[in-house]
Amino acid sequence: MGLNVLGVDREQLFGLTLVSPPFLIFFLITVIPLSIGIGLSFYGGLGVLALNYVGLENYQGLVSDAMFWQSLLTGIVFAIYSVLIQMVFGVAIALVINEKFKFANIVRTIVLVPYLIPTVAVAIIWQWLLNNNYGVVNFVLAETVGTTVNFFNVSTAIHSVSWVASWKFTIFVVLLVLARLQSIDSSLYEMAEVNGANFYQRFIDVTLPNLRTTLAIVLLLRSIWMFNKFDIIYLLTQGGPFNVTLTQTVLAYNRAFVSLDFGSGAAITTVMFIGILAASVVYFRVFSPEEEVATRD
Repeated sequence: MGLNVLGVDREQLFGLTLVSPPFLIFFLITVIPLSIGIGLSFYGGLGVLALNYVGLENYQGLVSDAMFWQSLLTGIVFAIYSVLIQMVFGVAIALVINEKFKFANIVRTIVLVPYLIPTVAVAIIWQWLLNNNYGVVNFVLAETVGTTVNFFNVSTAIHSVSWVASWKFTIFVVLLVLARLQSIDSSLYEMAEVNGANFYQRFIDVTLPNLRTTLAIVLLLRSIWMFNKFDIIYLLTQGGPFNVTLTQTVLAYNRAFVSLDFGSGAAITTVMFIGILAASVVYFRVFSPEEEVATRD
């Protein structure tokens, strides 16, 4: 038994010393900012110097705020739309590059490129490509089908933003699914082939059951991240035109840093945090991915 100091022996003290830095960092960059943000939601006034305690007034204001509910609906639509694109194309790309073929490593490297490009650069590139006047995409459309498309008008902006975001973030799905695919026992596929299973049957009977847990986790993570996504939307449209791409993150930014109504902005983000936390709890209660992982282990 090591030296006992205040009821903690040397080994335990050493263990606490090892784990304390991560906990300290987590406290500094997560707990403190989160606490400040939640606390700020109980204050009102325009600007930092004019803040005064208003209790639940900011939350009561959100209940009757049509813009808040519109932004909530837009955020949900954007999250579902973009995650659906990412899941479908992510799984498809992972299945393709998991196969053995010539130049497979080069193809896998190229697939990684969108994820490595900074979001600001992605937004600038796609604004240029999709520009209504001089964009490359519209130039090709004009030369081939004789028409152009305004990709950022009221009816198309949410589609453009969702597809551009998916172009960048689909690779996250690819990486996780590919990692799981490469860990599946090859003998399972060999047995399926012996029994006469074609590609579709092998996917349904072997691949999909082994991907179920990974897909569930990816679905949760991508849904949370896309619902919280701010940068790509703000850089492409700033929430416009006419607020058709205004999500709650953009609305919170506008309230806090454009209108200087920090209390209202903090209230919006606090509601988002509580909603996502509740949805995550329900998700884990319903799907119980940790139990499936434990069973497979």
